[in-house]
Amino acid sequence: MPTAALANSLADVRRAVIARLRMAGVDTPALDANVLIGHVLGITPEQVVLRSDAELGHEDLRAIEAAAQRRERREPVAYITGTKAFRRLEISVNRDVLIPRPETELLVEVGLDLWDASPGARAVDVGTGSGAIALALAAERPGRWVLGTDCSPAALRVAAGNAKCLRLAERVRLCLTDGAAGVNLRGAVVLANLPYISSAELSTLQPEISCWEPGAAVIAGTDDLSVIRKVVAQAGRGKARAAAFEIGLGQAESVAALLIGAGFGRTAAHRDLAGHPRVVTGTRVS
Repeated sequence: MPTAALANSLADVRRAVIARLRMAGVDTPALDANVLIGHVLGITPEQVVLRSDAELGHEDLRAIEAAAQRRERREPVAYITGTKAFRRLEISVNRDVLIPRPETELLVEVGLDLWDASPGARAVDVGTGSGAIALALAAERPGRWVLGTDCSPAALRVAAGNAKCLRLAERVRLCLTDGAAGVNLRGAVVLANLPYISSAELSTLQPEISCWEPGAAVIAGTDDLSVIRKVVAQAGRGKARAAAFEIGLGQAESVAALLIGAGFGRTAAHRDLAGHPRVVTGTRVS
């Protein structure tokens, strides 16, 4: 859409960006405007509101204009800023990796509990992407190390960069493989946020997901559980001690059944803040 010139005061700029993002169909125009403007100016989103009388120079205006245009095209904020907060970490992201979601923090919580209940076990993050889950686990359990796997070399480069920047490279090892193929899983705790959306659902997704995030990290194919089914089977054959999978709506019972069939005798569903089953776990009874 055509873009109007931005005025010079921070308040005017903010109002103009909010209006444009709202017209573009963005769900959270004020929040996104604050984050993008704050990113350009090197201040927090809260300070963007507090410094309403500040006058902006031409370079700042040009940078804000460029960011606003990208968001108007429904590019996710995290791809524009290049980072996403996840638990205690700031994770670098680009279009090679899925953007970490707040819901996935539940998978880390559950995974930490499973890991703590299995002293000496390795944690394996299957489909690590940006490395967010593996890095969060390692950061919150300093005496242990984590293996992250992915089938995408580009994603593993992002994960390796994050591990280096967060000074966790010595305790987060990365492996290029399909799911957990070839990985020793005996006694391990397996965590996975895998694609669980069918290709038939693609048209129902927000443009931020369907047009910008990597399809292989979002869409499982015609069968929404095909990727989860494969990794559950790998975890079962590999004699993993426990496994936890992030899931979509209505998938809890099916994933629990898969885990039981793979030898995990005890299963549980864990609900997110909205009350939906979001993580299903399986643990070996003996």
